[in-house]
Amino acid sequence: MEESEVHDLIELAFAALADGDYVRALAVGDQLVAELPDDRAVVRAIRAQALLGSDAPEESYDEARRAVDLAPEDEHAHRLLAMAAWRTERLALAQESFERAIELSGRRPMLLSDYAWFMATERGPKLGKEAAEAAVEADADSSTAWAALGLAQYRLHRRVEAEASLRRALELNPNDIYAQSAMVTLLQDRRQDSRAEALVGLLEEHAGTEDLVAAVRDEAKRRRIGRMLVERKVDVDSPPREPRSAVWIWVLAAATLVGILLSFFGPMYLPIVLGLTVVLLLVLYKLLG
Repeated sequence: MEESEVHDLIELAFAALADGDYVRALAVGDQLVAELPDDRAVVRAIRAQALLGSDAPEESYDEARRAVDLAPEDEHAHRLLAMAAWRTERLALAQESFERAIELSGRRPMLLSDYAWFMATERGPKLGKEAAEAAVEADADSSTAWAALGLAQYRLHRRVEAEASLRRALELNPNDIYAQSAMVTLLQDRRQDSRAEALVGLLEEHAGTEDLVAAVRDEAKRRRIGRMLVERKVDVDSPPREPRSAVWIWVLAAATLVGILLSFFGPMYLPIVLGLTVVLLLVLYKLLG
């Protein structure tokens, strides 16, 4: 394959990635791998990004590792490795790769924002807040940086500040899934379930949000059922009443027992008969209950 053809295919793959057409990008990447005599970092990076977008994080991780091995000074390869490692729960490697990408890029704001969201999500609220503040300082118009700050503030129980930061994130970019997911968490915490469900519906089309969507809807459903029970004055912890039919069965049993005992002892022993009936019924109730 001529170098000009390789260049054209790489540009075609980049265009497919930009359009979110991961199937086409992966197909072009496969073609390049099959036809090129040498292994190239850019091709592995294309495949890594396409696989990550196709919700195949393990395969993406393998490709990103190859890209980093082939181009250890490439910030984009390290960022892809960080994202793939994060998705596959290799958190120590993800943090290390983010930090290496940031260093190689000269602290590029976009990388700082991605790193801040990672830290706020996975590495504790204080460290997340520090990373998010650095990202906001680098780019005050980054919705992801503000989302990371809001999430860290929420986890530090600073709810008012968290809401202000998340509102700022959504003002900058209403479609930022990080800001949306953090706001959903805040709304659910405030028991604003209808707003949380409406917002979480926007996240359904994004890979990796399935657990969050299901959890929010399950919790909202549980709370709705709880409110219905309260409104109808149903105490779910109280023991159920015996049905009326069971009460009549015990009355008939008592009458029958009294009749049988009277036939043996005669009417003059009625008080004794009644006492024996009560005792026998209580024993039966304990045994059968």
